[in-house]
Parts: sequence; C-alpha cells; structure tokens
Amino acid sequence: MQFLFRLYNFVSGRQKESGIYCVSVFQNRALLFRPIKDYLTILKFIQMKKFFTLIALFAFAFSAYALEGLKLVGTQLCTESGKPIQLRGWSTHGSWFKECYDEEEDFSAMKRKGANVARIVTYFNEGEGINEAWVKNCIDFCANQNMYCIVDWHLTKDREELKGNPMTRVEDAKNFFHDISEYVSEKDYNHVLYEICNEPVFDSISDGWGSKDPYEVGKEYVWGWIKDYCKEILPVIKANDSTSIVLVGTPQWDQALVFPFLDPIDEMGMNVMYSFHYYAYDQEIYLGELSSASAFIPLFVTTWSLSSQENGTKISTENADKLMTVCNGKNIGGQVISWVNWSWSYLDSPENSFSSIENYDKKNFSEAGKYVMKQLSKGDNFVFGESQAYDSAQVFDGVNDFYLALEKYDQGGINNAYYDFDEDWVACAPTPCNSGVAGMYEGVRGDDAVDIGYTNEENPGDGYYSLSYIGRGEWVKYTINVKHPGDYEFETYTNNHIDYNIIAFTVDGKNALVDEDGKEIYRALELQPSGEGEKMDGYNDWGWTKPICPYAPEKKFRLRFNETGEHKLGIVFMTDGSGLGSLKIIGKPENAVNVEDVNNLVVRLWPNPSEDGSLNVSVNYDSDITIYSAQGVAVFSKTVAAGVTTLNTSLAAGAYYVKVRNENGIFTNKFIVK
Repeated sequence: MQFLFRLYNFVSGRQKESGIYCVSVFQNRALLFRPIKDYLTILKFIQMKKFFTLIALFAFAFSAYALEGLKLVGTQLCTESGKPIQLRGWSTHGSWFKECYDEEEDFSAMKRKGANVARIVTYFNEGEGINEAWVKNCIDFCANQNMYCIVDWHLTKDREELKGNPMTRVEDAKNFFHDISEYVSEKDYNHVLYEICNEPVFDSISDGWGSKDPYEVGKEYVWGWIKDYCKEILPVIKANDSTSIVLVGTPQWDQALVFPFLDPIDEMGMNVMYSFHYYAYDQEIYLGELSSASAFIPLFVTTWSLSSQENGTKISTENADKLMTVCNGKNIGGQVISWVNWSWSYLDSPENSFSSIENYDKKNFSEAGKYVMKQLSKGDNFVFGESQAYDSAQVFDGVNDFYLALEKYDQGGINNAYYDFDEDWVACAPTPCNSGVAGMYEGVRGDDAVDIGYTNEENPGDGYYSLSYIGRGEWVKYTINVKHPGDYEFETYTNNHIDYNIIAFTVDGKNALVDEDGKEIYRALELQPSGEGEKMDGYNDWGWTKPICPYAPEKKFRLRFNETGEHKLGIVFMTDGSGLGSLKIIGKPENAVNVEDVNNLVVRLWPNPSEDGSLNVSVNYDSDITIYSAQGVAVFSKTVAAGVTTLNTSLAAGAYYVKVRNENGIFTNKFIVK
C-alpha cells in the first residue's frame, strides 16, 4: 500500500501535524512523513472500483515528485535523462542557527518559495564545528521534500593561519566526506552534491592579482594546493558515490575561474563542476569571468548575495539582475548556470533573507529575501544570447592566411555579441563605453561598448584596429565563413608590454583550442610580448607572436573548425590586458587541391598579405603573371609552369593587383605587401 500513501501526500500537500508519525519508503527512498491517522483515512477512502484510477494518479504523482540523478553533458548540468537543469535555492548558515534549519519544516518552507536545492554549510572551526548528525538530518529533510542538497566544507575562520590552503585540514575533510558519502550510498540517495572546499584564497605571499604573474603564483600556491587536495578527496567520494556531482572551489574566494581551464585538475572520471561566488553590491568586476568561463567549464554559483562581501549596509538589485541574466543563459557558452543565495537566516544583515523567526508563510522577509523569492517564482527563465554578422561574414578559405578584422565584431550588444566591463580607471566608468582611441575619438563602432583602438596611433592606416583596455572576463564574437574544416595554427598581434593576459577561443560557444595531438586538455593560453617584454612601457611596439600555455610551454596549439559554413568565433579575455592587435589564422596551401568551390577555380595565391613580398602561386595551366601597383602600373611579370611557383617580387609595402592569364581565362586578385 506504499503507493497509496505516496498518492495521498501528493494530493493533500499538507505539512506535518501533531501526533504519531511513520515514514513511507518507495524503492529504498524516504518519502514524506505522515501521521498514522492520515493513513487510516486513506484506507477508509479506498474502494475497489477506484483502485485503477488511483494507480494512474499515483503514476503521475510519483513522476512529479521523484528526483532524477544529475550528470554533466559537456559543460551543462543535466538530469539523468539528459535534460538541462538549473538548481535554485538558498544556503544555510552554521548549524547553530537552530530556528532556521533544524527541522524539516525549514526546508519545506524553502520548497514552498520555489527552491529546488538547499546548501548545507559545515564549519569545521566555527560554532559547533563538524556536526555530521545535523548534516545527515538535512540530507534526509531535502530527500523528503524532493530537493537537491549540496554538502559544503567551509574554509573561513583562521584564514591567516590556513593561508587559503585546504590541505591543512585534509584528513578531517577526508573523514567527513567518507562518512557523508557512505551515508548517502547506504540510503541510496541521488540528490546530494559535494562542495569540497569553500572559498580558498590567496595567501599574503602571493601578492594577489598584483605585480607578480598571478598564474605562476597560483601554480605554486593556491591552485596547486587545491589540485593536491582534489587528489585526496575525490577518490574518497568516488568510492561511495561515483556518479555524484562534486563542486571544486577556485582561488580568489571562488572567483578566479581561469585556473580550471588554464591548468585542469585530474577529475578522475567524476562529474566535477567549479564554484563561483558573487557579491552584487561591489563585485560586478568578477561577473565577466563567469560569463566567459561558461564556454569551457561546468559552473555553479554556490554563493551569491545582494550585499557586499564584507556585509555592508546596502544591496544592489541591479547587479543581481546582471547575475541572473548570465545564469539564465546569456553568456558566451550558452550554459544554464545553477545558483544558491546566501543566506536563509535571520542575522541583522542585508544579505540575509529574513529578520524574524516566526511562521515562514508570515515571515518578515528582507528586501534581499523578497528579491530571491521573485527570481524563484519565475521558474525556468532561460534566454540565450544571439548576434548577427557585422555587414557580412568574414571569409576564411582554409588556404590563405586569414586576418580577423577585430572592429567587425558581431551586432547584438552586450551579453549577445560581447561582454564588456570598464574598470574605474577607464574614463567613462562605471558606464560601459567604447573607450579605445578609435572608438572614442574616431567613432569606430561608437555606439557599442567594445573598446576599439589602433596598433599604430600615429599612422592608423599602417596598422590594425585593436581591442584595447581589456578587462577581466571580456569576450567578443565574430561571424566567419569557413570554407575548409580542420585544425589551424594561429598567431596573435601583440605589443611589448608585460601584462600576463590570458586568452581563450570559442567556436559556436565551445572551446576551440586543441594541441598538436588534437586534444582539448588545455583551454586557455597566455599572450606573449612582441619582444623581450617591458613592465612599464612597450604599448606601441607590436609584432606577431604565438601564445603559450605557461603550464605546458612546449606544446603547440591550433584552432579547430569542425564544419564548413558560418560559425561564431569567440575571443575571450580572462584577465586585464593592454590589448590584442589582430588574429592571424594560418592557411594550409595543401587544402587548395581539396577545396571544391562553385567555379572550380584553378588559381591560388598565398600568403596574402605577404611579410616580405614573396608570393606562392598555384596554377593548373602554364600562365603569365603580372603584378600591378594601385595606380595600374605593371611592376612585376613572369611566365610560370603549371604547379606551384614561389615568386620573389621584392616589392615595397603597399597594395597591388595580381593578374593571371592562361588558356582557362583571366584571374585577378588583390595582393598586400606589409
């Protein structure tokens, strides 16, 4: 008769009442607690002629209540059936706030307000310390309410002593996660996620994001510690609960998302996501990192607040709206990102959801609490970014070198075609604007906020348009028409200033970077200075360079295009930088014999532009080749045989036209010498 008990729970929706309680179990999963007198009422109600109708209702009721397990599909959190899901809810504070989350009614109240997940915070060195009994009770309460549950291990107090290093308490953490994952396994639960280290930080030696290279610092200090910690903790959880979701913290209080894809951890075959934290009032500067990282790694906003990180007296609903926009799909990866608000508690602070502990349905919710409830009431509210080509798609034929015109980024505005954030030192801050020299003074794409500059400000025609005043987390999209799929080497046009700019690339919202073996292990690179590098200058000294991975400097990298046709090429900046002058994708002349286009063209010219005036010509017939200046004067001529010929023209820098004449007709193309 268990299915009838379950049906009654579904239909009545009543909460716990005084009296004797028992628990129904279906397929080894705990269901709602009900008074025994309720079951007697159900039995009196049953008549045989209604039996099959009740069975049909039961099937609907259980399907509506049953939680699916979770898994990752690429970067997206999904249910076991593969449907994308966004978890939304509240975080607890410490276990010692007894009136807030020590009874099932506390979690039932969250559920009634629209939450489908609760985060259970474990402080090992504050309040009651490690309280496994309380954690297990909360896990049970969430199961009974058909809510997902995040079990957290909190690094907060004694940070100066811990120096942000989770390894200092690794044995305690191993014991804790062993006990909890074992309990979850014994109960046959599938609703529990594990957040294994909350807010690791930079220590005082690391110099934060200052004058030192933060990635060398991270490698040596915090990120290295986290990777070592994962080697200890992941196997413990995997032994008991191998299909669960594990959330891993990142440096800078869960805000330096660049580390997981610049230097990946060994995920050991588990479903690993990465935590991000956001305090809306004063941390919009970090929001771009969430938006940019969405294309590369699975993300979960396990803490966010409308206030400042230091529990200030003000909140920002405007910046909270911006977070919701990114989480609901308007990011470069189109990832739907789950979130948990801080916090479901009654402390006298603007970040908390209420200030009294009376009945939840009559509670005096704070402004922050009302905002969160409004977001929860919307349910799934996903809107994805869309952009359109500027004028027309830029064409990469796969044969000749391709130079991306950076000023021709897509149309569609912020969160669709680009993400831009101008820091305090930019003239127009805090309002985003086109603050580059070309944009601000010449009006190049002046109505948008992407900062367009020149690589040669004194003589712009001799250089390129650049992306300048780069802020962390900025990204921009370009529509390009790819004529030949494949993996292509590339170079970046950079200046000689040292700023440790980390760059990544996407094609259609997915990582586009592969190594020479075709593997996607590394997803980001560091731009290199054009020369020896200068710390205080070098902004106007530009040249072509190859980005490297600081953790694998010997590797060579390529951009991958899997299919022909139009694609959205994304450029992502994860750190502040002085700018990017251009992107050159190096064509493959050997593709010429494989390219089949409409006119079956028989002439190929490369490289174009040419660095030194040399020109390779591929023709199917003996041909006469003449090169003309922009004024129409013949400056070079030669007869070549069918096949490939290299012409050393010794032409000065400038624009020319190449005319090829053979028995198949006349072919003319523009030719640039740099």
